Amino acid sequence: MYNVIIVDDEPIIRFGLKSSINWERENLQLLGDFSNGQQALQAMENTNRVDILITDIKMPVMDGLTLMKKALRLNPKLKVVLVSSYNEFEYVREGLTHGAVDYLLKPTLEPESFLMTIQKCVQKIDEEQTIKQKLDIVERTEQIQERKKFELEMKRILFKKQTENDNSITVRCHPPFLVVCMRMKQSELVEEKYGFLYKSLIFEEIQEGFYMEEDGVCFPIGENELLFFIKKTSDPLAVTQQLIANIEKQTKIPFSFGYDVMTEWSGIFDSYRRSLFASQRHFFHENEHVFLYQAPEQNSFEPIRKGQITGLLPYEETKIKSFLQERYQLWASENMTPDAIKSEACDILTTLFLSLDHALLMEKCSEIEVCESLNDLRQHLMNKIDECHQLLSGQKSKPYSENELLDKALHYIHEHYTQDLTLQNVADHIHISRNYFSILFKRYLEQNFIDYVIDLRIKRAKELLLHTTLKVYEVAGKSGFNDVKYFSKLFKKVTGLSPGDFRIHQQK
Repeated sequence: MYNVIIVDDEPIIRFGLKSSINWERENLQLLGDFSNGQQALQAMENTNRVDILITDIKMPVMDGLTLMKKALRLNPKLKVVLVSSYNEFEYVREGLTHGAVDYLLKPTLEPESFLMTIQKCVQKIDEEQTIKQKLDIVERTEQIQERKKFELEMKRILFKKQTENDNSITVRCHPPFLVVCMRMKQSELVEEKYGFLYKSLIFEEIQEGFYMEEDGVCFPIGENELLFFIKKTSDPLAVTQQLIANIEKQTKIPFSFGYDVMTEWSGIFDSYRRSLFASQRHFFHENEHVFLYQAPEQNSFEPIRKGQITGLLPYEETKIKSFLQERYQLWASENMTPDAIKSEACDILTTLFLSLDHALLMEKCSEIEVCESLNDLRQHLMNKIDECHQLLSGQKSKPYSENELLDKALHYIHEHYTQDLTLQNVADHIHISRNYFSILFKRYLEQNFIDYVIDLRIKRAKELLLHTTLKVYEVAGKSGFNDVKYFSKLFKKVTGLSPGDFRIHQQK
């Protein structure tokens, strides 16, 4: 049972919050309510533990943001829900930045939305406890402990560059190593289709499989990359290809791989950088996926100047296409990183059409930034230039405000989330691009599209598990999950329990 306190200087608000939830049924204990932050903080200092803090933002003596910051210092795992008025959004944003789970608007506060917010807090606490329990089990396993030690040593050496006169490095860690960087292709599309948690599950499975097959270590170095240090170095390409074959047995998600051989500790960061750079060469060679590091040519490469772009104005299609063709040839020389090329392409677009709406230009740039190949970027850039030119010529206009678009999208999502719903489906329904809708959705809901849909599906699955006798695979199908194995893994990742265990636990 988790402990809750409520803080608000308005008695009627405190009463409303207290009476709108059956706390015991939600496995919660309401420890008390307070009229200002100072009283609440004193109570939190005196009590054993508070798990959820619900606080107004503006209060006498001590405001909610100050209370939140002090309370989080007492208990960093505390879940905070802010209660605010319409005109307090800047304070809300500050609160969310400092770790609040969510916020509620007083004028539109309904028991159902309040309950959902509290359940969200409970879910986060449950997830953290489940993770901690799993980690406790893992840490009790001697083999896993050794592996974690190995990982930590490698991370410390890599990111802190402590390699000289470091006697703490174990013998088993000594070079040479084959360093392989695995980079997820089309990561934005994977996240849009399956959600952020799915990427995490895939990486965990790949790590587990690696440790069963190889002598070495691997760990994430970002949202989309895994870094491998493998003791086999006699035939780097063959070892890398075997690693790929093992990974392809676990997932159909495409990856690109870059590799380099590290012969001494002083070269660890360079080998990491080289393998990462090599994995990005897929951008220039889209039909290949394994790359040995090759140093870029030493010839000079001058970045584009703004004057070169503004010199193309006024708009003339032939002149612009000729300029882009020249630039494309320079990009294809592989002397710039993919990120630098994308940045330059966005500079061209935004400079040419500076008078267009900023949000609209960001929408166009977002589509360029997710391009997986140089050819793809080239085509997208030309398309975006044509679209912007048409908009500037008054041939197209935005028929709806962003709020209207989002309302229309949310209605469609709630009507169709149990079906095979994609970001593209919803974007098509409201007649905007997929990337623009993705940006719009995340800006307003502070959550990406697929994670929002997954939340709806998991809630639906919980309802079906509790109130029907449907089998797990039937619950999965009726909740919008086509793959029962994925559903079960995701459900356990979110709730801490398998679907079957959840049903049994809730019915006790």
